[in-house]
Amino acid sequence: MEKIFIYILIDPTTEQVRYVGKTTDTKRRLRRHINERYLHDSYKDRWLRKLLDNNLLPQIEIIDEVDKDNWVFWEQFYISYFKFIGSCLTNGTIGGDQPPSTKGRKHTMESRMKMSNTKKGKPIPWLNNGSERSEKHKINLSNSCKGRESPNKGNIYTEEFRKKLSNSSTVKRKVKQISLNGDIIKIWDSINEAQNTLQIRHISEVCGNKSNHKTTGGFKWEYL
Repeated sequence: MEKIFIYILIDPTTEQVRYVGKTTDTKRRLRRHINERYLHDSYKDRWLRKLLDNNLLPQIEIIDEVDKDNWVFWEQFYISYFKFIGSCLTNGTIGGDQPPSTKGRKHTMESRMKMSNTKKGKPIPWLNNGSERSEKHKINLSNSCKGRESPNKGNIYTEEFRKKLSNSSTVKRKVKQISLNGDIIKIWDSINEAQNTLQIRHISEVCGNKSNHKTTGGFKWEYL
């Protein structure tokens, strides 16, 4: 039976456990944590960004090896255990998610206001190259959008034309999954197939050079 590793991420500055997770490959999982730290704005991502900004890396350590059929129980057990002994974990859930998700979680009004206030006046890391827009820039953006009307408004397209548009979509283009060493791992029929199978986001941005990041999910990606 396939084995699953339960691992922890340790803060090198405090030597405290900050995250509990599961994987089959600790090196690859650590690379994904690092490469995807700008894709979201979770507690864990902010902690990792702070470490990397100071030229530090989290330490990854395997604490248990479990069967594939019961990894959910053990991940939840260790998250609960480390919280019980006082570890300040960055896990956003109780564990057992695949992929990790906040689906169904309800925040209190106090929690919502706190999250809102912490973001006010701060630039979004993956927009505008991480820089805050000036007031003049904001006004220019607002004015440029006022009174706009879609050039396609009122147009009626034939079924043939719609099919042509659908087939030309970049989402249906084949993509190459490439290791960081440059080796081709697999050719996927579409971006959707790769993203849904591997649970990796932003592949299209990397392929289309629309992102400052050259990798996502610990891999390089190119259109075939």
